[in-house]
Amino acid sequence: MARGDKGQPCPHCGGKDRFSVNLTKQAWNCRGCNTGGRTGIGLIGFVLGLDLHVRAQYFEACSKALDEVLPDEAERETADDRAARLQRISQARAERAAKEAAQQQAQNAFRQKEIDRARGIYLNAKIAPKPDDTFLRAYLAARTGYLMSDPVFENIRFNPNLSYWNGEDEMGRPVSIYSGYAMIAPFVDLSGKVIGCHTTWIDMNNRPKCRPDLGRDKKGDPLPTKKMRGVKSGGLIPLCGDIDAKRWVGGEGIENGLAVAGYEGFDRDTFYFAAGDLGNLAGPADRGKGRSESYPGPDGKRIRVYPHPRPDQGETDAFQVPDHVTGLVLLADGDSEFFFTAAAMARAQARTARPGRSVNIWWPPRGADFASLLCKRV
Repeated sequence: MARGDKGQPCPHCGGKDRFSVNLTKQAWNCRGCNTGGRTGIGLIGFVLGLDLHVRAQYFEACSKALDEVLPDEAERETADDRAARLQRISQARAERAAKEAAQQQAQNAFRQKEIDRARGIYLNAKIAPKPDDTFLRAYLAARTGYLMSDPVFENIRFNPNLSYWNGEDEMGRPVSIYSGYAMIAPFVDLSGKVIGCHTTWIDMNNRPKCRPDLGRDKKGDPLPTKKMRGVKSGGLIPLCGDIDAKRWVGGEGIENGLAVAGYEGFDRDTFYFAAGDLGNLAGPADRGKGRSESYPGPDGKRIRVYPHPRPDQGETDAFQVPDHVTGLVLLADGDSEFFFTAAAMARAQARTARPGRSVNIWWPPRGADFASLLCKRV
């Protein structure tokens, strides 16, 4: 067993991360079974389904713990008791497998439903050039400082009257609290299949970010003017360029990526993308012992961050970079909390590094992002 409290699959309830063993504290516990202890005998009894209050089963656990054969005079389980215990374990495992299969089926169905909804939003959006694409072009020009090239509108679409759903009415039905102009971009996997969508509502009269005021949530925080539907993790938003290009440039947001694309003259040998958010860009962190760092925060308290990527990541944990990419530029945001952002960018850099591939992080000045920086040129 690994040192520490890292969650592992439980041999009884099937929880993937509920069972843990801490060698430092000499303790084990399963949150799902609400069972734990501080002895190896107890752990063996738990794993093997032995009742340690029964003398014969207690001796069996001791035999397993010492890896020794029970002496002839020791009391043993009867053949019937052993068969009954093994039958209970087998039945519990079968029930657990059936429960996990049902849960996985439900999760897959919900995931596919979300993907289908996101595809519907994106595929039913309008494609420029159209007479009513004016706001989309004006928004991107205002936010990036550049007029967008035609390839951008092969991916970025719009809906001039998209509902913003938030909360429910007294009948439990979703409520549309706003309807207005929205930019709609796809999340795709590396094959180009649409797996989600990213929506940004636009209000050109509300500068500088040109977003509508949608009110506040129950906590008093402003409602987000961006929403993501379907699947995000593991995918990316294609902005412009060929996904088969050897050089990739991208960060969290659409506007930042397009601002840099405009600055570079929409380089035809570069694929520009957005990850949607910092989590999908950086990937999960390794939170093991000795894998964190701390820095003094503005309030005097130390900020703990995790700059190392989790080693056992899957393809759906964060955006993926194909093997043919030899140069990757990751765009950081300078207007977010610096230490958390720096740690996340370090994870992204380490996670995407490969032999023969250069991975660089570009930082804007502190307090700015590339979109706000470059749009000031106009």
